[in-house]
Amino acid sequence: MPFPTIHPPVPEKPFVHLHCHTDYSLLDGACEISRLMKLVQRLGQPAVAITDHGNLFGAAEFFFSAQQHGVHPVIGCEVYVTRQDCRIKDETNKGYNHLTLLAETQEGYRNLVKLATTASLEGFYYKPRIDKTLLAQHSKGLIALSGCLKGEISETLEANRYDEARRLAYEYVDIFGRQNFFLEIQHHDLDKDRKVMPLTCRLSMETGIPLVATNDAHYLEKSDHRAQDILTCINSGKKVSDRDRLSFETEEFYLKSRDEMLAIFREVEDALDRTWEIAERCQVRLEKVKDSFPRFDVPAEHTTDTYFEYVTRQGWERRRARLERLEAAGRLRHPIPEYEERLEREIRLIQQMKFSGYFLIVWDFIRYAKSKGIPVGPGRGSAAGSLVGYCLGITDIDPLEYGLLFERFLNPERISMPDIDIDFEAARRDEVRDYLARKYGEDRVATVAAFGAYCSRGIVRGVGKVFGLPEETIGFLAKRIHGGVSPDRLEEALEKRPELRDSGVPKERFRWVFRLASRLMDIPQNVRAHSSGVVVSVEPIACTVPVMRSGIESVRIIQWDKRSAKHCFDKFDLLCLRGHDVLAGTQERVRLQDPSFRVEDVPIDDPEVYRTMRSGHLVGIPQSASPAMRQAHVRMRTENLHDASLVQAGIRPGVGGAVKLNELIARRRGLKPYAFEHPEMERMLGLTYGIVVFQEQVDQLLQTFCGYTSGEAEDIRDAIHKRRREDFAESIRAEVVRRVVERGFGEELAARVYELVAGFKGYGFAQGHALAFAEISIRSIYCQQNLPAPYFAALLNAQPAGYYGPCTIANEARNRGVAVLGPDVNFSGYDFEVEDVRSENDPKIVVPAGGVRVGLRQVSGVSEQLARGIVRERANGLYDSVFDFCARLRPNRDELERLILCGAFDRMHPNRRAVLWASRAALDWSAGAGEGALPLRFREPELPEVEDFSEREKAILERRVLGMDVRRHLMAFERGRVRSKGGLTATEASRLAPGTRAFVVGNPIRLRFPPTQSGRRVLFFDLEDETGLLNVTVFEEAYQRDGHAIVCSPYATVLGEAQDRDGYMAFLAHRVFPYRPTLAAAVPEEPLPVGAADFLVG
Repeated sequence: MPFPTIHPPVPEKPFVHLHCHTDYSLLDGACEISRLMKLVQRLGQPAVAITDHGNLFGAAEFFFSAQQHGVHPVIGCEVYVTRQDCRIKDETNKGYNHLTLLAETQEGYRNLVKLATTASLEGFYYKPRIDKTLLAQHSKGLIALSGCLKGEISETLEANRYDEARRLAYEYVDIFGRQNFFLEIQHHDLDKDRKVMPLTCRLSMETGIPLVATNDAHYLEKSDHRAQDILTCINSGKKVSDRDRLSFETEEFYLKSRDEMLAIFREVEDALDRTWEIAERCQVRLEKVKDSFPRFDVPAEHTTDTYFEYVTRQGWERRRARLERLEAAGRLRHPIPEYEERLEREIRLIQQMKFSGYFLIVWDFIRYAKSKGIPVGPGRGSAAGSLVGYCLGITDIDPLEYGLLFERFLNPERISMPDIDIDFEAARRDEVRDYLARKYGEDRVATVAAFGAYCSRGIVRGVGKVFGLPEETIGFLAKRIHGGVSPDRLEEALEKRPELRDSGVPKERFRWVFRLASRLMDIPQNVRAHSSGVVVSVEPIACTVPVMRSGIESVRIIQWDKRSAKHCFDKFDLLCLRGHDVLAGTQERVRLQDPSFRVEDVPIDDPEVYRTMRSGHLVGIPQSASPAMRQAHVRMRTENLHDASLVQAGIRPGVGGAVKLNELIARRRGLKPYAFEHPEMERMLGLTYGIVVFQEQVDQLLQTFCGYTSGEAEDIRDAIHKRRREDFAESIRAEVVRRVVERGFGEELAARVYELVAGFKGYGFAQGHALAFAEISIRSIYCQQNLPAPYFAALLNAQPAGYYGPCTIANEARNRGVAVLGPDVNFSGYDFEVEDVRSENDPKIVVPAGGVRVGLRQVSGVSEQLARGIVRERANGLYDSVFDFCARLRPNRDELERLILCGAFDRMHPNRRAVLWASRAALDWSAGAGEGALPLRFREPELPEVEDFSEREKAILERRVLGMDVRRHLMAFERGRVRSKGGLTATEASRLAPGTRAFVVGNPIRLRFPPTQSGRRVLFFDLEDETGLLNVTVFEEAYQRDGHAIVCSPYATVLGEAQDRDGYMAFLAHRVFPYRPTLAAAVPEEPLPVGAADFLVG
């Protein structure tokens, strides 16, 4: 297939950049691909190459972006070549040279992929490396350029070893062939260039190896030099002021025009012309892997289609038993023959579309997970609309019961793979991936990559550090950047955000920091395994894309992210929904006492659950904990699963924001009348009160009133969302109206249909997705009410899970009667666990499962290795003292001090200060009394007699080290002082009559700046104290005046008045002041391992 027409017109002798580092060179390149293509077009260059360092991370994005821009793509890589076997990983083989490789043919591309894979999996030692033996084995179809100044030939010439350089040149010719090896010349106005370039030209004349001129492009325009220099410093951990750092010594490493290159290489102009000749030879295409999924092995007596039908009908018989019970009770909405007809239709369509094998693969790995006790979610997204999926156990939602559409999931007009998202318990999800690798081959299964980029705070920290700003200054600045300030709006925020404007920050000094930060936004800084995407291929993956191991997880990943992978592979999404983890963890702990307990058996029609939803007391409930969700449930007066699903979907932006949600709630409660313009609208929108709430409803409107096929309707709905910024909906207005009118529905109805369809622009939920999320919330509420300790233990273990963090969750647990027990080296596990609790009033009374013991995982600064080691070593007997502990485990000093400060030794040594003072002695003593020492050789030292920390001090230390409060919330220590001034608790303020004025003191948390129709800024935050949360609203005037106090104060005094938002109580702030707690005075004068200011973080 020919490449697209080149635009703009190709000059007679064009120049092509064959040495270019995109931002996928990870902090060593700043050529963002879409900007690169636009610049190449503007320069009139017909082609461009990608040659990132040691990887093909950007190859697919580069290839398809080039096609879109009418640019000829040349896929290459600047590889690292060792002089010895690349598998030797020691200081004797630490050196390497650069070599530029370009893929000329499809075979060459496959060889390039193999080299990159081997470099990452076998040759990685600081860098992904190959050697010349590998080059020789995989050289066919590759064009090699000798490289930059770090190339082996250039280094040898620079070292005045001309004869050796000539020998090396012939060696590379032997590897690649005379037609496929070129001597690369560059000139960036460096002294080394002035020395090496003439020698390279001489070498070319003597050997007959042709020259090719390149520019080592690391950034796009000359003005980007400073930003690239910052990236280089970040990458190397250096400051700009460091003299011994790697840097680009000149500003010449950018994408130059042909004229600029000609000015440098006029005497060897043919070296410029040769770049286009080489680019033309490179005719590589990236295409979809044919029949990308492997064949599923079926019994000999079956074909794939017949076995798929066989297991589906087996599953139907299992599901049928439940339906017959519902039918007998008069609770089945659709007759069983209707199920059978739908099942037959789905089976035939799946077979017709040749997806039987795909369903069998999914059925098989879900069956495996369940057989190993790995919790599997009920289903989400459009897959919940498949009765086949329900019969196979892929989902647990009956699609007919809730009117879910199969065509929304699988449509014969859209020949694309079904999209089945499956949730597994996070801790065991890798077991499913490992099963797939064992079944289909490790070389055919890998996780998709994900690239991490800097957020606003992170990039300000990075740039600030590079410029040598003090840590406290960087922290001061970064803490004030929040609430959706994107990197490109940082400079604007200096003037408009009171927390920055009024902070005393010298604006001129920091403006350039923000400007550089905005330039570096979105540049990838690292690569890791994607959270869910897994490729399972019919052929070895390394035939198409390189495979590597992620740095942290050590998981096999492909070198493309999910956007790039979709061009060549289909993938599975093995997801992890934290709410599902919470339920799985609850089940695990309850089963220790009741082995028959199953979360699936928790009723979803318990009236108490819906009473709780209507009350809004949903802190700690996954999918329902945010203030917006809590308020919506209160106002909706949620009574059943359908109502709960309306809240889940109605709060999403696709429905239309707050205005539409308010309308939905008013109609649901009968407060606002509405009518349907046509009986068909009532059929489609009746259950959502005439408002489009679910994605499927858009499809139905387009099919029924416009006559679109189901596939066309889905394409239009998808485009309305994805192309909303270019207002795609407006572009189809005339056609939609015309089609409705032509079908005899009239102009008025046509306008209404368009209004409903075009209004669903933002992100929205499929109905099955909303039902699945609602079901998780409902079951979570039931468990929180009836099994509080197991539930809160599981919730704390699953962090981050939901809207609030450990401090708020622990506070909620205490307020619900669950004792939070501090970490203890003799009783804590690695995770949070349920524990019996003795009554404080009568120690003889034991409350079974009345408390949650803080897990050692929660102690910041303590490694997982030590935390697990503490539990493992305890099997040899409880620890007698801090000295015994040190002798048996050998912690480092910081870890030991953190365990002491959070109270992990309190039971054996109640005086924390004494133990802290003795920590160094304990470590010294353990060196002589540890493993291998003679018994009783050393006597344990005595603890010093010093006054212990006060309870207030201990609470501060626990918050700092654990990130949560143990015995009580820090605000409990302030209650007497606040009460004496007339201040209320958060709970008291939430019960005030509307309009009542009061003041409340607490920790401002979860600040948020939602968009408003007026464009004026409104700030919402939660004020937290020992009684719970108070939702506070701050309008523009108050925010501009008091925003600094809200954002920058760990404690705040809020003066305002109670508000009743249709049953949901909140607080409107008139003024907000910083509050200095007496806790600050409680911090002792003596130095502690952590600073007093850090203790007060709310």
